[in-house]
Amino acid sequence: MKKLFLICILLISATVFPQDIALFKQFNGHYDYTAFGNTLNIEENGAGGECAILTGNSAEFQLQPNQSVIAAYLYWAGSGPGDFNVTFNQETITAQRTFTEIYNNGGQDYIYFSAFAEITEQIQTTGNGNYTLSDLDLTLVIPAYCSPPGSGTNFGGWAVTVVYEDAALPNNQVNIFDGLESVSRNNQTLEITLNNLLVLDNVGAKIGFLAWEGDRGISVNETLRINGNILSNPPLNPADNAFNGTNSFTGSSVLYNMDIDVYPISNYINPGDTTANIQLTSGQDFVMINNIITVLNTELPDATISMDTIIGGTECGNREMSVDYTVFNLNSTDILPAGIPIAFYADETLVAQSETRAIIPIGGQENGSIVFTIPNNIDADFMLKAVVDDTGNGTGIISEINEDNNEDETPIHLLLNPVITGLQNLETCDVIGEEFFDLTEATSQIDPIYGLSFHLNEEDAQNNENPILDPESFQNTENPQTIFIRVSNPDCFLIDSFTVEILPCPLPDATIELPEISACRDRALMLPFTVYNLESTGPLPANTSIAFYVEEVLLGLSQTRQSIPINGSENGEIELILLDNLPDTFTITAVVDDDGNGIGSVEELREDNNNFTQTISFESIPPIPNLPDLLECDKGFDTAVFDLTIQNELIGIGAADLIQYFTTSEDALQNTNPISNPSEYQNSTDPQTIFVRLENEICFATASFLLTTENCAPFIPQGFSPNNDGINDEFEISNLLNIYQNFELNIYSRDGNLIHTAQNTDGFWDGVATKGLLFTGSTVPVGTYYYVLVLNDPKYLEPFIGWVYVNY
Repeated sequence: MKKLFLICILLISATVFPQDIALFKQFNGHYDYTAFGNTLNIEENGAGGECAILTGNSAEFQLQPNQSVIAAYLYWAGSGPGDFNVTFNQETITAQRTFTEIYNNGGQDYIYFSAFAEITEQIQTTGNGNYTLSDLDLTLVIPAYCSPPGSGTNFGGWAVTVVYEDAALPNNQVNIFDGLESVSRNNQTLEITLNNLLVLDNVGAKIGFLAWEGDRGISVNETLRINGNILSNPPLNPADNAFNGTNSFTGSSVLYNMDIDVYPISNYINPGDTTANIQLTSGQDFVMINNIITVLNTELPDATISMDTIIGGTECGNREMSVDYTVFNLNSTDILPAGIPIAFYADETLVAQSETRAIIPIGGQENGSIVFTIPNNIDADFMLKAVVDDTGNGTGIISEINEDNNEDETPIHLLLNPVITGLQNLETCDVIGEEFFDLTEATSQIDPIYGLSFHLNEEDAQNNENPILDPESFQNTENPQTIFIRVSNPDCFLIDSFTVEILPCPLPDATIELPEISACRDRALMLPFTVYNLESTGPLPANTSIAFYVEEVLLGLSQTRQSIPINGSENGEIELILLDNLPDTFTITAVVDDDGNGIGSVEELREDNNNFTQTISFESIPPIPNLPDLLECDKGFDTAVFDLTIQNELIGIGAADLIQYFTTSEDALQNTNPISNPSEYQNSTDPQTIFVRLENEICFATASFLLTTENCAPFIPQGFSPNNDGINDEFEISNLLNIYQNFELNIYSRDGNLIHTAQNTDGFWDGVATKGLLFTGSTVPVGTYYYVLVLNDPKYLEPFIGWVYVNY
């Protein structure tokens, strides 16, 4: 069953981009690579070529008996938006990654695709033999790319890149870079920088390319360079025609419009290189690069480490660790140099550093030991890690065969003492003769995860005997008196002490007053108040709490800002949200030194004079008169721009009054989210209710009105100039798009031939004929053209008929 494609050679939007060639995978070991695949073209494309393509074909894959597959990647590509489901040796393959490229030919954009899937397991299981790719069906897409009528870039094909291991090979680094980038007459030079290379020895170095759409018969300024040097492999790949439909692995020269090529590059790179510059040039031929593979010789060590003995963490408070370790160079192909850094971490924190002393041969090892202290900011339980070839910041100084086996780790538990912080002496004033202490106030900053007990002497604290039974209500027997505490965790404990003492203290006397004030329903009450400290012998502390009650319901909390001296006072103000069900006249009670639960925190000379009650009444203003609804012409999708402020004159305001507009009743009542630009407001629904709020210093009032739109008659211009100068480039009919969504527009030539039709989704006419045989796909000549516009709207039953003049 053929697959269906959307065959539209579109003016591609800016959301489609090619993918830059970048490193995909890197392999280090006794590795090399090969590639196989085939073209779906039955001959080279281009002028006069047959406009046909296969949907599948086969290619042979062979490895030697001592060679084994490490990785295999299938790439397939072709003209058009893409077929991303194919069959490979009777297994369904779905693209795991896709790439897209655009080529403009003769002012027309053409789209091409490439797809990728990993098939390692399939190749490993099947092994050597003939492989068939099928169901790559581009038959419906290809005609638009043939020549004539299109660009002559009709192609399709597939290739498999295989990385294999061979013990007889030297240690190589195989890098696979992929993406999709192109070179053509429009973009005659393509620069690609290959990163993440490791060139230790340039002997036997090579580079391979998978390219699409190269033409054997086109070689205008066509070169392939690495680090400025032209690559060639004649006679298969001449220096001036690198992309000519060939396969370096099989020697084929009929791999139509695709290339699987490999070149030696020993003379073009140097030991120490980590990057290479690839340059493609073409004065005519359109060529896409899909992948680049480099094979570079590497002889490397492989450092590993093990922590053999760890001593420490067995005494309370002791953070010293002693570690015996061994550094190995086992699975290596080169010596491990002396002076390789070693880092020790507690979780992710660097705690110690060392280094190897001597050269470690292939298969060798070196023992070492280190003593260090775990910092105090590290928790009792952590992971101790030893990392070889680590300078202390996660980076190494040597390249290795395996960069992922440099560390050893083990969990550690330290016996840590509990932490005693913020221990305070307690003092209280002698007011009534017998005073009690809450001992837990002295230890409030000690972490509650610890066990805590209070004792009258140090011996009891050491032995965990005779704890104080009610530490929150302790009456001293001496003045001052020392209290001992025992703080413990499951491993360790500490002893410390503090004192309690009764002092003769001066005391404040807090009172509060509220002024006479009125309120407005549905508006917050700004309530001023004054706190006094008159009949006192000491200052009233800052941050003394104040509670406000309405009909015995807590309405708000405040506090003093500063310490109030003897005979001093402090003014304040609080915003209160009044209850909806309050009567017209109600009382508010303010209570100083009240946390909202009837509990005070300040010891005072008098505790019976903290309240003040004030009677308050609601006031109101006259209501807003009924406001007319506003009507505007629909500007599209039932929206228009309204000037809401024309209602201001009807509302009638004083000099100090404020009018604001809102989209919800709740916002109008709460005075939140006002419309920021009411003189130019675009409705969000049709109809839409708008709410207005009039506010003065006494109170506020709200009202509402409707915004509605109507379909107005379209305005049709009599000329336009589609010359792409940004001015009058389209036949732009006002009051049409997204208003009459079922309209039909037909444009006719002077001879009465239909040259263009349009509906709402097509937008305005840009002067390009879309119907008929004469000008289809081209801008129409200067002249007069005739239109018939049917709105398909019950308000306008008759069509609009007229003429429009096109000029440049």
